[in-house]
Amino acid sequence: MSRLTLLSGTAIAFAFLPGALSAQEAQPNPSNEETAGPAATVEEPEATNGQASDETIDEYGGEDIVVMGQKPRGSVVGDIPPENVLDPRDIRATGATSINELLDSLASQIGSARGRSSGRPITLLNGRRISGFREIRDLPPEAIERMEILPEEVALKYGYSADQRVVNIVLRRRFNSTNVELRGQAATEGGYLNGRVETGRLIVADGSRTSISFRAEGNSSLFEDERDIALQPVESQPEPVDPRPFRTLVGSSNDLRLTATHNRTILGDVSATINGEAERTTGKSRFGVPTATLDDDGDEILRAFPELGALTRDSKTESLSLGTALNWDSGKWRWSSTGSADYSHSVSNTDNGPDLGNAQSLLDTDPTFDPLGDLGSFGLLPRDRSRSNRYSLALDGTATGPLLSLPAGDATATFRASVGNTGIDSEATTDGFFTESDLSRSALLGAANIDLPVTKRSSSIGRLTANLNGSATHLSDFGTITTVGAGLSWAPAERLNLTVSWNREEGPPSLQQLGDPLIETPNVSFFDFSTGETVLITTFTGGNPDLLADTRNVLKIGGNWKPFEETDLRLRAEYVRQTIDDPQGNVSGASETLEAAFPDRFVRDESGTLVAVDLRPVNFQESRRDTFRWGFDFTKPLTSRPPSEAARAAFRERFAGQRGGQGDQPPPPSEGGPPSGAGPGGGEGGPRGFGGGRFGGGRQGGRLTFSLTHQLNLVDEVTIADGVPELDYLHGEPIGQTGGRPRHEVQFETGYYNNGYGARLQGNWRSGTEVDSSSGDLKFSPYFDLDLRLFANLSENFDLVSKHPFFRGTSVRFDVNNIFNNRPKVRDEAGLTPLSYQPDLLEPIGRTVGITFRKLFIPRRFFQRRAQTPSS
Repeated sequence: MSRLTLLSGTAIAFAFLPGALSAQEAQPNPSNEETAGPAATVEEPEATNGQASDETIDEYGGEDIVVMGQKPRGSVVGDIPPENVLDPRDIRATGATSINELLDSLASQIGSARGRSSGRPITLLNGRRISGFREIRDLPPEAIERMEILPEEVALKYGYSADQRVVNIVLRRRFNSTNVELRGQAATEGGYLNGRVETGRLIVADGSRTSISFRAEGNSSLFEDERDIALQPVESQPEPVDPRPFRTLVGSSNDLRLTATHNRTILGDVSATINGEAERTTGKSRFGVPTATLDDDGDEILRAFPELGALTRDSKTESLSLGTALNWDSGKWRWSSTGSADYSHSVSNTDNGPDLGNAQSLLDTDPTFDPLGDLGSFGLLPRDRSRSNRYSLALDGTATGPLLSLPAGDATATFRASVGNTGIDSEATTDGFFTESDLSRSALLGAANIDLPVTKRSSSIGRLTANLNGSATHLSDFGTITTVGAGLSWAPAERLNLTVSWNREEGPPSLQQLGDPLIETPNVSFFDFSTGETVLITTFTGGNPDLLADTRNVLKIGGNWKPFEETDLRLRAEYVRQTIDDPQGNVSGASETLEAAFPDRFVRDESGTLVAVDLRPVNFQESRRDTFRWGFDFTKPLTSRPPSEAARAAFRERFAGQRGGQGDQPPPPSEGGPPSGAGPGGGEGGPRGFGGGRFGGGRQGGRLTFSLTHQLNLVDEVTIADGVPELDYLHGEPIGQTGGRPRHEVQFETGYYNNGYGARLQGNWRSGTEVDSSSGDLKFSPYFDLDLRLFANLSENFDLVSKHPFFRGTSVRFDVNNIFNNRPKVRDEAGLTPLSYQPDLLEPIGRTVGITFRKLFIPRRFFQRRAQTPSS
């Protein structure tokens, strides 16, 4: 561990002392780029006249020459094969402009039915751990050589829990680009605008990587009177007031973010990365007309003051993040260390309306005072205020390598140790009452994972590998929690892989669930299942310091199969059964069962009308959820059109002019394409232009793709406590204000891409549900959401670029989200829609259209230098 400690400190120091370390810098770092196992790769061959043969390289960078039976560069550890591998053309066919967008475009393939959340998959870079997703989030997809999608079990080999899929991104050896992106979006029904500006710089060369990106994004407010929302007037005196112009369906927000990452080789063979980010987010929402009441001898008189403007909530969050990663090899062992430091400061201020104390005094003492007339001058009540500071510090290390030699191969192990501390201190003033919370948690973790080969691939039953894993974490506020698990991976045939795994995990509530500040929000539209009425209530959100840890058991049986060797069709399926003791949940719907179990969370007035609900998290007794997911991914290569002879001649003439007529002419595109960097990527090892790789010789550069995932929810039940009816979310119980759990959920993506032009459809469908209540059942119709993306990578139109060089590296995109402008539909037994389930409340924005302009700038010196490189 002494070397680990030394390297952790050096990871921060090297970013500030580049000159001092330059003398120690080694040759391009193998640990940053090489394989996660016994692979053999060689650099791309030297080019003739600066060009490599089209048979050995693609249009963006070098293809590896891989020794048969060994892994390509950047592969993950272990012998579990990827469920899918995307090459540059597959990635380009998505139309994504960042890795973040790329993952969104592949949502149906990277989702998981297990785990505590449905968030991002675990992301690796070149088969190695990274300092955090923000390190690669904004990188251009053109920099990717390939992307692998792997099952959850691979996460164990990197020290993570096996509850999320793994995505391994392998970057090109060399890449150089500056990108600028402008995006605008608007709702077709008006009232909503969104805009984004993003710029970034990426250099990958000589075993180092540097990137910096800046992003500014914002959207306008969308008010209720800009949508078809039924009038529920504020019954003020002397006249009612329409509250719709004073309430937002979507609040305005603005976000500024600056991210920088630097990776280099230090201490001879260590790949070190440092990443930093600063972000500022502001938001503003409106929630009603300012009102106050006067007491006239026991009669309450409600007065509204629209002239004061809407009641407003302002929020602001400022955050700073720092991450480090160290990766190196020592013999047959792979070592990794990551560190992180995060801090955020959040403030929220909420209007409380007018203070009528003076008017009430006059009403009590002056019999001539008219409570419905001019109330004279009055002040404003103090705003409710909440503030929270959050921080987290973490340092961990992993080591992976062979333990012992067995007849079927080496048994390998992954060991992980980590230490961390998180804290949150918050305070809130609500209606003059002050509350505060100061929580912190330190954690010390030790984990181990062992893979035992049982049979070789050449055996009669194929390759069989067993897995054992466990961890123990000591938490300062919860004691020690443990995780144990086991699994089998079986490959009875070369293109068929089956897995079964089980794990038992104890999980504490997060500090946010324990200590978030109490926030009161008035005038929230809420459906009361007990009465069948829609009412405006006050909701309370925040943390619950009395939450307990849960214990979950997860069984998964899954597999993936490529049935045909020549056809790129992959089938996948998995069954997951998950049971949890003491699950943490929210009182998110005012169902009769929940109210019976937690009567103190629901407040009613003397007439029985619901007036307030406490939505803070609680512990239930137990839950069970069974799901079955299956799907397939299909890709068909398409033949691309070669450029015209006139375009080739125009390119030769222009390129010769840029070089001042010196040296040899570049070969025509059909013989290898124009120089590196002429296309949308950049630098040495950047794109090979517009011929050869994309158009030359009938190369299969286009793609026709289709991917589908169907999730069948078999069981979804919760036992609140003994003596309380069970919550069955598939049969009549609401998950929240959007109904119950649908039996069927389908995600799909399909697209066509060729010669630089593409179209992509991405859809989500869920089946209908029904919610039971004594006041009458509610039926939630099936819902389908379909998005369209049309895009053009103008760089690939060689005829256009040869005439107008500006379009080199340029792409445009047109998006239509929610093409059919669908909104959820809810009906009661009479066929009517309750007010709180109005379609525009559930889906306020509706259809949006957007346009994106993006350009990659390539330094001319890079492709000129490469064109002048002498042949070897």
